[in-house]
Amino acid sequence: MMPEEMTESEAERFVMELLDLKGSLTTRQIEEEATRRETTCPDAIVRFLNKMKLRGLIRGKLSVEHRGWIWYRD
Repeated sequence: MMPEEMTESEAERFVMELLDLKGSLTTRQIEEEATRRETTCPDAIVRFLNKMKLRGLIRGKLSVEHRGWIWYRD
């Protein structure tokens, strides 16, 4: 069965609620959670998260320790 693609607003709400619930997460962790729920973001996950960051919905920083981006909300 193919994962269901979320609308942009559903994906934004999913990411923000996930970060509020679990705290800081890597790109991979967010993608894994979406996969567990059998859904996908409307764009490549990295691109989608960066768009959210540019719009001020979430924050992100590059982590050498995690070898990628860490996403969070204030």
